[in-house]
Amino acid sequence: MVKRVAAWGCLAVLSVLPAVLPAIAATEPASDNAELARPSFTAEPVFRDLNLLGNWALDCATPASPQNPHVATTAPGDGRVVETHDVGPEYASNLYHFVAAQRLDKETVEARVLFRPGLEGEEAQTLVMRIRKDAKGIETRRTIYNRGDDGVRVKNGIALRSGLKTPVLRRCP
Repeated sequence: MVKRVAAWGCLAVLSVLPAVLPAIAATEPASDNAELARPSFTAEPVFRDLNLLGNWALDCATPASPQNPHVATTAPGDGRVVETHDVGPEYASNLYHFVAAQRLDKETVEARVLFRPGLEGEEAQTLVMRIRKDAKGIETRRTIYNRGDDGVRVKNGIALRSGLKTPVLRRCP
């Protein structure tokens, strides 16, 4: 069986400020990436602090598909955070390495990410996620900003190509 790579907005389908934040924090990364690029700064402590390791999906009880990605977030112990996005059996999984992260406020994190690390098409991205609890108390995450080699893809939680809101992923049991 041939597997296809799901076209993305993967981060639009991947997804994760209320209170009173400065407008720029809600729509743009806080730093110029020099802060994120420091070798001593890693993603793992930030992801652990925000309880972001684990499994996430739009609907955990429904099989993975491009419309319902299942995201496994792990920390191999070297400071990176690895995410595998399962978008169904007909597609190759998308792989991300979070190499640096910083907490912007109580529920927002900015990260430097490598998409397809070490593979053809590897791409550095800047990602901002919002982490909250829904009305039932389930932890959620949503991409609110994403910039890759081709420019900004997600701004204010809207995928710019489609005009659609990025989905809210929920922690799976």
